[in-house]
Amino acid sequence: MSLGGLAVLAVAGCSEADAQEVMLTIASDGDFPFFVPDMLTVPTGARVKLTFHHTGEILTQFHNWVLCKPGTMEAVEKAGIEAGEKNNWLKKGDPNVLAATPLIGKGTHIAFEFVAPAPGDYPFMCTTPGHGVDMHGILHVTQS
Repeated sequence: MSLGGLAVLAVAGCSEADAQEVMLTIASDGDFPFFVPDMLTVPTGARVKLTFHHTGEILTQFHNWVLCKPGTMEAVEKAGIEAGEKNNWLKKGDPNVLAATPLIGKGTHIAFEFVAPAPGDYPFMCTTPGHGVDMHGILHVTQS
């Protein structure tokens, strides 16, 4: 679901008024295709406000931040390649994608919100072809 350009994931049983708010920041590693940090932690049900900075300065490449269901990174990447660049390297309505940003270019940033899913480890990645090999990490969701 989308609210004014913000990716939102709803979690059953949590009211928005009761949700803890967590601010996270993640960035590309300059012009290298890595996330810094590559491990994030939030409590389940938290309203997460994540800001993603593309800190590249030289190379013209685009990155996104995509949160996947466990064990689905390869499927999300394959579906994204089939969807193509005009679709931000993401298959529209992919049930394996929990939250995602659009592609952003060097020197820019994007902020978006989502609600943290059930406890567990959730992979995140950049779905630009070839980037997911190195540009990935884990969102560790703890019991609140």
